[in-house]
Amino acid sequence: MKAQTWHGGANFTLDEIPKPEPSPGYVLIEIDTTGICGTDVHVTQGLFPKDPPQILGHESSGTIVDVGAGVSEDRIGQRVCINHPNSCYECWSCRNWSICRCENQSGPTNGYFAEFTAVPSRAAVEIPEALDVETAALTEPAACCLSGVEMLDIPYRATGLVIGAGIMGLFTAAFLKSHGVETLVVSEPVPVRREMAKQFGADILHDPNDIPLSDVIAEVTDDGRGFEVTAEAVGKPELVATCINSTKPRGQTLMIGVSPEGSPLPVDLYDMHYREIKLVGAFRQGDVTHRVPDELAKLNLNNVISGRYSLADLPEAITASAEGLGVKFVIKPND
Repeated sequence: MKAQTWHGGANFTLDEIPKPEPSPGYVLIEIDTTGICGTDVHVTQGLFPKDPPQILGHESSGTIVDVGAGVSEDRIGQRVCINHPNSCYECWSCRNWSICRCENQSGPTNGYFAEFTAVPSRAAVEIPEALDVETAALTEPAACCLSGVEMLDIPYRATGLVIGAGIMGLFTAAFLKSHGVETLVVSEPVPVRREMAKQFGADILHDPNDIPLSDVIAEVTDDGRGFEVTAEAVGKPELVATCINSTKPRGQTLMIGVSPEGSPLPVDLYDMHYREIKLVGAFRQGDVTHRVPDELAKLNLNNVISGRYSLADLPEAITASAEGLGVKFVIKPND
């Protein structure tokens, strides 16, 4: 089968590698769609720790075409999304933290920028009829956002702010609205992403290149004291600081975007301490993946996918994502 191998930096090769065989307890999936994640972009920029060579890609959906021993053949033909990574469900972290932080996790046979992959049967989550298989590839980023939002304690009639309207910001906005935020501001400099936030529930759109965020805070929040809930969905420490500084006393800031490893927090810790701000880190998809396909089917996801690329064109897709040329770019390995 064909797969794209990452060799460091922006260097990829399109390779012929052995098609994986489903081991006992595993299923073989013909990949329909794999999303370009901000993490994939950051890996190529040296901002996220990964060691080459390897096959990247962790947001995927497809169809089960074969099963290993111990898996019912009734699974063949099921449309699924993939709950990445593989978890043991038995270690301390699986039982007390979340299954995505498994201490014994092993990766799939290969990453998902490939034509096929083999994963444990329980990691292949069947999707509802109301959800098309391409859109189901958005399950992983949506799960990260739902897991994060559910860490918050959202007060009645809360005001909220999301900085960044890439796919992570959009899903964060949608789940903040569905979990009780009454008035939501989404701040995003890229017009196509900013406008997209409307269909995800944003009440007010903010262009940071147009007016200061402080003007919005003064107009929208109680006495200009700040938002009850803020969320950073870009992965830039200075924007995490902006969220903290935009949060009212005893409010909450959620980190959805992944900042580079070793990043300092450029904020006045005395002020944050004085105002009793709660800072919440949300990393990976928690334990909610099995619920997310049904949640996706409820959302208006029209035109969220801005571009579809062949497997051979993966480097171009990563560049388009890095340059913010749309909302979400995906790879179609078998087209």
